[in-house]
Order: sequence, then structure tokens, then C-alpha cells
Amino acid sequence: MRGLASASLSMGSLSLLRLLGVHWSWGLAVSLGVYLGTGGWRYLRIVVKTAKRDLIGLYVLLRVKFSLYRHLRAGSTIPSIFSATARRHPGKPALIQEGTGEVWSFSQLEELSNGVAQLVLSLGLAPGAVVAVFMESRPLFVALWLGMAKVGVEAALINFNLRRDSLLHCVGVSGARAVIFGAELAEGERSLSVCLSVCNQ
Repeated sequence: MRGLASASLSMGSLSLLRLLGVHWSWGLAVSLGVYLGTGGWRYLRIVVKTAKRDLIGLYVLLRVKFSLYRHLRAGSTIPSIFSATARRHPGKPALIQEGTGEVWSFSQLEELSNGVAQLVLSLGLAPGAVVAVFMESRPLFVALWLGMAKVGVEAALINFNLRRDSLLHCVGVSGARAVIFGAELAEGERSLSVCLSVCNQ
């Protein structure tokens, strides 16, 4: 952008000098001086040095845009895209938990999320229902969200740092018909049971 401004400024100065009747050779020398004075050659050097990186970035961006366009036209959803990926790469790692080093493959995550989807349906939760998920970040969190999304149940992701009134407020506002919480957050269980009894009235 700076180089473009430099070039514009130098061309503008050339035009102004020609308008004032200055000889073209002097005008060219002045415009070149303006261009160099505003960092013009540096800009060209940077363009040449970063051209490979920029072209690779442009290629990746265009691939992503094309892929998004294709998925939008096909009416794909995140669960359907994930299922297709799991069929293509069943043994590849899908999730790696940083703290424990636990690795979940695409097929494991697909299998667990399908189990979650069946469980949600067996509990009588219809598409459009909301279930609050209150747990710390771990691979199971993704499996729960993905499984619910497969059957159209919305997951209200509740911040696991919330306690008491803030927790009650968030779960209440979400309109959740059920709450899934991690055992590590069992201390919030009493607050959640109060909220559920209030929400169900």
C-alpha cells in the first residue's frame, strides 16, 4: 500500500511538473526522486522477497473459499462434513488433548458422537431442543457437541468458570431442557438442580 502511494505521488508530481511546463527529463528525475524518497524501491524489494509466500497464501485462501462455496451449494453441515472426513481418514488423529497426550482418531470420535446422538434421541429430545453443556475442555466435549448437532439438538456451551448466580443465569437464559456436566464440576450440581427445577416450572 505504501509503494502504491509512493508511485501515485511520484506520478502526480510528474503530471504537475508537466502541467507547469517543466521539461520532461527534469519531471522524470523529480518523480523518480519522490518515488525513492517515499520508500519505492524498498517496497519492490519486499514484493519480490515475499512473492512465493504471498502466492501460496493466495492459493490456500482460494481453495478455502472454493470449498466453502461448494459446501454451501451442497447444503452440507458440520456433522456431515465431519462424517465424510471420518470415512476418508478413519485412523488419523482428530483430537489430541494437550495435557494428557490422549489421542482420538476420526473413527473413535465419529462412533462416540453417533452414540451421543442415539442417547439424545432416546431421551426424547427433539430437533431444536437446547441442552446445556457444562464441563471443562476435553475431547468428550467435542463428541457431545457433535453428537447433538447430528440430530439437530442445540448445545448451549456454558463457561465452566461460572458458579452460583452467574451459572444459574446462563443456564436459565439458554432455555436448556437438560444439562450435561462434567464430574470435575460436581460442586455446581446443586446450583444446576435448583435451576432445572425453576426452569421446569
